[in-house]
Amino acid sequence: MTDEQIHQAALEDWLGVLAELWTAVGKPLDAERLKVYQKSLETIPLGLLELAVLRAIRENTYQLVPPPGALWAALRKELGDPQDVHAAIEAWCEERWGKIQWLRYRNDLP
Repeated sequence: MTDEQIHQAALEDWLGVLAELWTAVGKPLDAERLKVYQKSLETIPLGLLELAVLRAIRENTYQLVPPPGALWAALRKELGDPQDVHAAIEAWCEERWGKIQWLRYRNDLP
């Protein structure tokens, strides 16, 4: 696989996780809204996005797709309510992937 194919496959996985929000509430996937979510959440790596989406689904009591802010709130809870969520994301990634791999991944973000 080329780097572009790997990037595209990873993006499809990442968007698939976001699409679970619509599936969980029985709503059709809205492509324009998905683009807004992608832009709002693009700095969240896949592993953390999965945790945030699962938490948001578990805590959602309405038949509405949780907005991006609810996902950021869920992510903060998953990370232990840090003051600086971006620093906490970096620490989480470095702990799991190592500094070098995290820097490579971060540089490949859209």
